[in-house]
Amino acid sequence: MSRLIIGLEGHDGTGKSATAIEVAKLLGGHVFFSDDETKKARQGIYKDKSLSTKQQMSAVEEIYRLESDRFEAELGHKDIIIFDRTFVSHSVEENVKDILEDKQPNYKHGYFPEGVVRPSIIFQVIIPEEERNKRVESRGEKLSSRDEKLRDNHQYREALETERTKQGCVTLNLRLRDPETCALRVLQSLLGSKLVEPLSINLR
Repeated sequence: MSRLIIGLEGHDGTGKSATAIEVAKLLGGHVFFSDDETKKARQGIYKDKSLSTKQQMSAVEEIYRLESDRFEAELGHKDIIIFDRTFVSHSVEENVKDILEDKQPNYKHGYFPEGVVRPSIIFQVIIPEEERNKRVESRGEKLSSRDEKLRDNHQYREALETERTKQGCVTLNLRLRDPETCALRVLQSLLGSKLVEPLSINLR
């Protein structure tokens, strides 16, 4: 079997990280997380108002390239890898910002910069909004402006979900389920997907 890379996308609080860990357990795979340094670098670029849109996009793409280099060095030799965040997180956010401002979106659907890892398949995880908000609030952290926007602006949430679908994400609408059950839904979708090679897996 050729290398299988699974990406997970979704609003904050949908349980992507926990689901990624359970998918890895099921498939005998490995999870690749963004490290704190990478997260801070991305956040710094987004907050830098001195950058033009073009400069910001170029800088963020370079961060993803560096992260892809780290992935290849650490896990590139593994057969099954799960990402709890992909470049789609950035391209969708940028496109939705443009769409809501009645501008032409910057990113073409399906675009991944050269040198950035493109998953074999990407899932969009959606859970009931009430449950998602409870999970975010249970962290006990001050909500960012984006968290507040996700909570209060249904048009913004729906635009993100629609744009992820247009970017090729396979949507998983989940009820109040534990991460293990969510992982089984991912596996079920993988087995029936034409986007990946037929799987021959010994479940752990």
